[in-house]
Amino acid sequence: MNRIAIGVICGALAILLSACPQTGKSTSSDMAAVVDGETITMGELDSAAKSQLQRIETQIYHVRKKILDDMIEQKLIRDKAKKEGMAVDQFLSQQVEAKVTEPTDKEIRELYDARKEQIGKKLKEVKDQITAYIKNNRRARARNELIASLRRDADIKIGLEPPRVDIDVKGAPSIGDKNAGVTIVEFSDYQCPFCGRARPTVWRLVDEYKNNLRYVFMDFPLSFHRDAQKAHEAAHCAGEQGKYFEFNRKVFGNQQKMKVADLKNYAKQLQMDAKKFDQCLDSGKFKDQVSELMRKGMDAGVSGTPAFFINGILLSGAQPYEAFKELIDSELNR
Repeated sequence: MNRIAIGVICGALAILLSACPQTGKSTSSDMAAVVDGETITMGELDSAAKSQLQRIETQIYHVRKKILDDMIEQKLIRDKAKKEGMAVDQFLSQQVEAKVTEPTDKEIRELYDARKEQIGKKLKEVKDQITAYIKNNRRARARNELIASLRRDADIKIGLEPPRVDIDVKGAPSIGDKNAGVTIVEFSDYQCPFCGRARPTVWRLVDEYKNNLRYVFMDFPLSFHRDAQKAHEAAHCAGEQGKYFEFNRKVFGNQQKMKVADLKNYAKQLQMDAKKFDQCLDSGKFKDQVSELMRKGMDAGVSGTPAFFINGILLSGAQPYEAFKELIDSELNR
C-alpha cells in the first residue's frame, strides 16, 4: 500500500509536470514546445520553474522518508517480537502499553490549570479528554523510546537522499569557518514573529557546534512587513562598522520597535558612528543588496520565513532544536 501511495503522488504530479520532477535529467536541447517556429527547451522550462520544482521535490522526499521510516519501524518491531517469541501485538503491549500509566488527579489538574483559559470549560467536563491526552502522550513517548532503542541496536543503511539546493551566499554575513562540516543558511525577516521565535535555537546551535558550524543570514523581508526592508538595510549599515550580528540580535530583540528612528537609536546603543550609520541608512545604500539576497531565496524556492537550508537541505519554519540537531548530526556523521 505504501508503494501505491508513492505511485499515486508521482502520477498526480506527472499530470502537472509530465513526470515526477527530475530537473537534472533534462538537457537544454530537449524540446518543450515550439511557438511560431521558436523552440522553448526543457532547460529553459526547468530554469523558469526551478523554485516550484524544488518545493515539489522536497515534498516528495518527505513523503518517501515518512513511509520509509514507517517501514523500517515495522520491520524492527516485527523482527524483535519474533526474536522474543511473541506476536507483534503482544510485544507492543509489553513494551509500550504496559508503560502507559493512569495520570493522577494532580497531573490532570496541573494540565487543566495551565490551559484553563484556552479550554474554556470546567474540569469535570473535560477530565476524560485530558486523561486520554496525557495517556496518548505517554504512549507516544514509550513507542518512540522503543524505536530509538531498536534503531541503535540495528544495522541500518539509508540510501534515500534528500534534495539539496545550492545557494550562492555571496554578499551575506556569516559566523563560523567557511570550511565547517555544516553550513546553515537562513532566509529571514526581522519583523517575522516566527523568525524571532527561532533566535534561541539559532544561537544555541552556533554556540554548541562552534567550529563545526557556519551560519549564514540571508535577507528575506516580506512585503506586508512594512518596517522590515529598512531593518535589513540597517543591519548591513551596522555591518560596515563590524557590528552586523550585534545589530541583528538587537533588532530581533525589539521586533515591535523597528521604525527608522528606532534603528538609528539601536546604532547609538551599540556605540557606532551615528552620523555614518544614519547617512548609510537614509541613502538606501544596501537596498539593492537586500533585494539581491531575497531574489536568491526565491530562486531556492523560499516562499515564507524562516527558511533554513542545512547543507542545502530545506528545514522550513521555526522548528524545535531537536529537528536541527538531528539533521546537523546526520550531516557531520556522513
